[in-house]
Amino acid sequence: MWVEHFRARVLQEALAEATASYWLRRAESFERAAPRLDDFHGKRSREELGAKWREMHTIATACRNAATLAPLQDYTAEVEQGLREAS
Repeated sequence: MWVEHFRARVLQEALAEATASYWLRRAESFERAAPRLDDFHGKRSREELGAKWREMHTIATACRNAATLAPLQDYTAEVEQGLREAS
């Protein structure tokens, strides 16, 4: 039984990663994770914060690029229902 659930979950993840909306959500997550001026920064220097900000926005840009290349725009409700039934 767990094998079927695992198989369905792998398929679900693969389909999700093939959608543009998945990559756009990932981009937004990385943008939100970037340091902000009004955050508490502890002992981090301006240079460290700047490097982290650039890193998060570089990753977000890569995610947005992946969204433009995603083979699926979004999968349909029928596919979603089929995945639920398979799990």
